[in-house]
Amino acid sequence: MTTTDPAARIEELRRRIRRHEWLYYVKGEPEIPDSEFDRLMAELRNLEEAHPELISPDSPTRRVGGAANSFDTERHRVPMMSLDNAYGTGDLREWIARMQKIAGEHVFPIVAELKIDGLSISLTYRDGRLEAGVTRGDGRVGDVVTGNIRTVRSLPLTIESRFDMDIRGEAWVPRSKLAELNHERLAAGEEPFKNCRNLASGSLKNLDPSVTAGRGLRVTVYDIAQARELGFTSHWESLEFLGRQGFVVNAPARLCRSFEDIEEYISTADRLRKELDFDTDGVVLKVDSLALRRELGVTAKAPRWAIAYKFAQEQAVTRLQSVVWQVGRMQITPVAVLEPVELGGTTVSRASLHNIDQIREKDIRVGDLVVVEKAGFIIPYVVEARRDERTGTETTIEPPEACPACGGPTRVCREAEEGIPGAGESTVVHCTNAACQGMLARRVTYFVTMMEIENVGPQLVERLVSAGLVAEPVDLFRLRREDLLSVERMGEKLAEKILANIAKARARPLAKVIAALGIPNVGAVSAEDLAHRFPTFAAFRAASADQLLTVPGIGDKVAQCITGFLAEPANVAWLDRLAAWLIETPASEAPTQAAPTLAGKTFVITGEASVPRSELETLVKRHGGRVSGSVSAKTNYLVIGSLEGPGYTSGKKTKAESLGIPIIDEFGLQSMAESGNAPGGEHA
Repeated sequence: MTTTDPAARIEELRRRIRRHEWLYYVKGEPEIPDSEFDRLMAELRNLEEAHPELISPDSPTRRVGGAANSFDTERHRVPMMSLDNAYGTGDLREWIARMQKIAGEHVFPIVAELKIDGLSISLTYRDGRLEAGVTRGDGRVGDVVTGNIRTVRSLPLTIESRFDMDIRGEAWVPRSKLAELNHERLAAGEEPFKNCRNLASGSLKNLDPSVTAGRGLRVTVYDIAQARELGFTSHWESLEFLGRQGFVVNAPARLCRSFEDIEEYISTADRLRKELDFDTDGVVLKVDSLALRRELGVTAKAPRWAIAYKFAQEQAVTRLQSVVWQVGRMQITPVAVLEPVELGGTTVSRASLHNIDQIREKDIRVGDLVVVEKAGFIIPYVVEARRDERTGTETTIEPPEACPACGGPTRVCREAEEGIPGAGESTVVHCTNAACQGMLARRVTYFVTMMEIENVGPQLVERLVSAGLVAEPVDLFRLRREDLLSVERMGEKLAEKILANIAKARARPLAKVIAALGIPNVGAVSAEDLAHRFPTFAAFRAASADQLLTVPGIGDKVAQCITGFLAEPANVAWLDRLAAWLIETPASEAPTQAAPTLAGKTFVITGEASVPRSELETLVKRHGGRVSGSVSAKTNYLVIGSLEGPGYTSGKKTKAESLGIPIIDEFGLQSMAESGNAPGGEHA
């Protein structure tokens, strides 16, 4: 249940929001619909406004989003900001009224475009040629996917214009292509793709461009980042220009000259969206005049001159008949079994309950009438229980005492959510049987996913485990053609393809190998940092806790998880076998080591700076220093991005002052790194 203590509630909201950001932006597996996420964010923003003394620079309200780095990265010349959301015409009227207070009555015309549910991309064109394709990432830095984006046949590789510009668009896969690919995969005994968005994301970030080429990716463009600097006066003019250059422009779009035009466009789009060959969850509205946009400006998170109107998510009310407990790689999670109900064009009979804490917070019981909707229009999700309609026959939901997969005893405990930085602790259920086949299948599936082994889905993994062919993830590498052909629904062509993909995985970068091990609290981002610090698999396995603590973002708890995992006798055996199969590839180029002017010093970096925080962290590392995520007695300096900015009132500053820790700004840090001397501007 929610707490009445503002500080505690703020911290709880931040924890939950960070968790859902990580699931959405890093994993691509959202658990809740956008509307619920925005309600959490709105509650946090309102509480912070009411209690400004509790505002922290690392709060989700102070950032754009999260990112995963699987490719080389590149900084956007113009940041790719997110948009504020609206859920009704009242929100839109308020948006227009806010703009009118700044710029006067004349904010029309406003351009209305469909909001395509795909993956945002920035396309750099110079001298008439496509030079780079970069994902949105965290809005400032994205992954370079040029090789994959060039496989999109509808995207021109050359254009007539010689402008140096970044064109913004959305990469997506048609619904018809998803159906075609899934038909082929099911016929071959492979796991189908979940939805168009996941297929687009996975295809664009696949390490093999030939795989991407066969996925039917398309790109629809909607903006030029430097439009005003290039001489355009309106957004509509830039869209017409892009169309003339041969791009597929976001259509149908409309130049709305009144609020009634906006309402009509939204109503028509909502009515017809099911007939489209792409997923859309709303309408984007943008002020047309580029000069007026400049006058309206931006907030820390989003432009004031644009907003995303979200279509209402369809809901259904049905009965929660029972709860089944699903065995995962590390945990056992609850799934609601429902009376079948039509929702969003499909029949829904199961829905996620996520974890025990959410069940208790929402007071959901077996026998309840529950409200169900689809998170992200895809994943069935229980929103709430109709508690006022209870009959007294409902029963509370309790965790199982025995594992559903092996019958072994379970353990219920509080611990940090695996691989979700800053998510805090939650109540989880574990199977205590180390030999549980259900958990093994999930561990192998996770290994396959992180190592990007194509054509090996969860169903095939379960068959391999049941047949005794795979007892640990490393067993995948010793599979033979005859082993695969002995598995149900396996053809020769698919077997050959799987063996080839497994062979490719032997040479995956070290960061992917570390991430695939399944170490608690070590995800893709931490794995990248660890691979920079320890360039070989052997060096990583030999790392001491003290050495691990020198890696940015690795604290005492994560270091203990790593050393404990690597020292576990059962893990040592299969890791030895894995090491024998791996083909070492050159590690990602680590930052060049500079003079150790910061050696022996620990820094905590917070607040908004003129450069991304990652650059300041790299500066500290290059000069021999250590970066920590929290202020403690071991901290030597607190670095605040701007001593005049919001970070200066942070909780980290308050704690640093109470401990007598010097506080410096980013420029003081740079001076210190160059000279080795403490800056004169520091203060306690």
